[in-house]
Amino acid sequence: MRTAICLVAAVFMGLPAAPARAGGQVAHLSRAGARPGDVLRVTGEGWEPGRLLQLVTCGAGGLSGSAACDMRAALATPVRTDGTFVVDLQVGDPPAACPCVVHIAGVQGETGGPVNLPLTVTGHATGALPAATAPVHELELQDHHLSGRTAAAWFGAPEHLELTFTVRNPTPSTLVGATLQARLGGGGDDNVFHTEQVTGLGPGQSRTFTVPVDIPLFAFGRYVVTADVGGLAGVRMTYNAYPWGLALINIAGALLITWGVLRRLLRRRELRHANPGDAMLPAVVRLGGLGAYLVFDDAPGARWLHGRAGAQLSLDGLRHLIGTGQQAGPSDSVLDLDALGHVLARRYPRGISLMEDT
Repeated sequence: MRTAICLVAAVFMGLPAAPARAGGQVAHLSRAGARPGDVLRVTGEGWEPGRLLQLVTCGAGGLSGSAACDMRAALATPVRTDGTFVVDLQVGDPPAACPCVVHIAGVQGETGGPVNLPLTVTGHATGALPAATAPVHELELQDHHLSGRTAAAWFGAPEHLELTFTVRNPTPSTLVGATLQARLGGGGDDNVFHTEQVTGLGPGQSRTFTVPVDIPLFAFGRYVVTADVGGLAGVRMTYNAYPWGLALINIAGALLITWGVLRRLLRRRELRHANPGDAMLPAVVRLGGLGAYLVFDDAPGARWLHGRAGAQLSLDGLRHLIGTGQQAGPSDSVLDLDALGHVLARRYPRGISLMEDT
C-alpha cells in the first residue's frame, strides 16, 4: 500500500500543473511539485507585450504579500512581442507555510491582476490559509529626488547618492508585507541593488524611503535608477555620468604638447636661418672631455645647479683646464677659446659656473 502511494505521488509530481488564468493572461508550470532548489519551466501567453514580470515562490497561498515569498529566488523576465514568455525558475523556500504558489505579477503596476500557480513544495511545512484581506492596489507617489552629487564626478570619481521618495496609501486597507525594490540600469547592467520590507502603511498614511545609490568609478553614460513598493508607485530617475573634467585635462595636455612641439620646430627654423656670427651658446653646455657642464645664469634651475657644483671657475681657469693656459701650447686646444671668450663675455659679463658631471 505504501509503495502504491509513493508511486502515485511520483506520477503526480511529474505531471504538468493545470494552467492558471487572470483575465486573458494564462500561465503554466512544467510540473505541479518540486523541492526547494529544483528548476521548473514556467510559460505564459496572453500577457501585455514588453511588460516586465516577476516570478517568485510564495507560501500562504500567495495571499500575504511578499513577506510570505522567497525574494532571494525571485526572477524577472520580459514578455515577448507576441504576449508569451518562457523562463526557468528555481523553486524557493518561502518563509511562510504552504499551500505554496508561484506568484506572477507585473513589476510596475497590477494591470490584469497577478497569477498564482499552485505548487507542492516537497518537505515544506503546511498550514492554514491566512484570513483574506483586501489587498492594496494603489499607492500615490508624492515626492522624489536624487541627491548627493559632487564635483568629483567630473573627474570619474565614484558617487554615493541617495534616492529619496515619499508614497501615500490612499486606499481603505493597510499595506502589509510589500517589498521595496530598487534597480540600477546602465553600463550594460540592470540589477536589483536594494530590497526592503514595507509593512503597516495604514489608510491615508505617508512614508518616506531613502535608498543609497552607488555609481561606480569612471562611470560613463546614462544610468537609470528605478524603485517601487510592491510593484506600485514606481520612481524613475536618470543620472548622467560624463566625466568632462577628465576630457578637459586631456585636451589641455594635448594643447600643451602641441604648443611645445611647435615652439621647438620654430626654434629650429630660427637657428637654421640665423646668421652664424650671431650664434649663441645654449644655457647648458656639456663638455665631454672634462666630464662637466657649463651652466649659464639664465639656465632653468641655475641656482640649484650652481649649488650642486660647489665651485665656480673663471674664464682663465677654464682656459687652463682645456689647454690654453700659460703652460699649454696653442695646439693643445680643440676650441677657439678666444672666440668663445668674446661670445661669453658679450652674453654673460658676470661669468659662468662649471658643475661636475656625476
